Amino acid sequence: MTRGQSTGGMVELQYRCWTCGRTYPLSEAVWRCDCGGHLNSEGARDLHREDVIADRFSLWRYEKALPLSLAEAATDFQEGLTPLVGAVWEGRDVRLKLDYMMPTGSFKDRGTTVVANYLKKLGVGHVLEDSSGNAGASIAAYCAAVDIECDVYVPASTSVGKLFQIEMYGARLVRIAGSREDVAQAALEAAKTTFYASHNWHPLFLEGTKTLAFELWEQLGWQAPDNVIVPLGMGSALLGLYKGFQELAQAGEIEVMPRLFGVQARNCAPIYSLFTYGYPGAKTRPTMAEGIACAKPIRGPEAVHAVASTGGAVEIAGEDEIAAAVTGAARLGFCIEPTSATALAGAARLFKSGACAPGETTVVVLTGNGLKSIDEIIGAAR
Repeated sequence: MTRGQSTGGMVELQYRCWTCGRTYPLSEAVWRCDCGGHLNSEGARDLHREDVIADRFSLWRYEKALPLSLAEAATDFQEGLTPLVGAVWEGRDVRLKLDYMMPTGSFKDRGTTVVANYLKKLGVGHVLEDSSGNAGASIAAYCAAVDIECDVYVPASTSVGKLFQIEMYGARLVRIAGSREDVAQAALEAAKTTFYASHNWHPLFLEGTKTLAFELWEQLGWQAPDNVIVPLGMGSALLGLYKGFQELAQAGEIEVMPRLFGVQARNCAPIYSLFTYGYPGAKTRPTMAEGIACAKPIRGPEAVHAVASTGGAVEIAGEDEIAAAVTGAARLGFCIEPTSATALAGAARLFKSGACAPGETTVVVLTGNGLKSIDEIIGAAR
């Protein structure tokens, strides 16, 4: 969808396979198509400003556009409605969306509250997830709240703070030696016997992260920003924004889609390579931005489509730039993890190149709390 283009009529919410086109009803507890392709949810009720439940101070204020109601949810932590604050970054006025101010300290709670509550509604009693940390902590917390048994597979190198948080919620922590892809493969093997509630695979996760777009629309006076910049790993934040703004365009609530920009760490940038050169990069190196260290993103082509169709782009940032952004944000009063700082580092590059012009409304999404990655932050500060 290009800027200002409408999507046309919407259908009843269902799952559709990205690969073969097969559809599944929401009443079926599936996470992947039988052909092996990933599923997307499609169809939604139009959300208009008069549909927003003004006295509900959470993402559930947008209930009309969600696949279940708050009354059907087994739990909620009043997640969402995070602050949007003004700041000056690299000499430019920006809006910072503090999505790390969530119950578990990351934006992942947006998607998890929808997935966990829906699985509880369907009677799923045991799930597993693989994560670099934040998603694992989020699913562990919500599973504890709705009484679903939970296993979380993580890289053995994951930040100590995130590992401790996952275990504190009562989840079974499974440390896997090797890369993030080794962890995902181990989880896929385990998924043969346990329901895979992966934030990367489950189609309803984006139904939660799309509320990020709704909040920006509302907080900016029922208007879309000109630019939104987010860290980009597997794509759940960027694709949620794309989905949410698409739905607002379909409803006639915004006239123009914002330009979406995803930022990857230079050391692990397959989507940048796909966007820039037409093929994913084969070589990766360790990065302090562990939350976006994904060498084989399942939804990579979709992320490329989202940024390209809105007139945005995929940018990269080096380790030194990310470290500088961590300390620079702290000097402004924001304690963020290196993954979040990647978006700020990318913003500096986008300002310099002219991709985001002065006078435009630019939002940078800060996705994770720095206290969860204090060991990386200490290293960056030195």
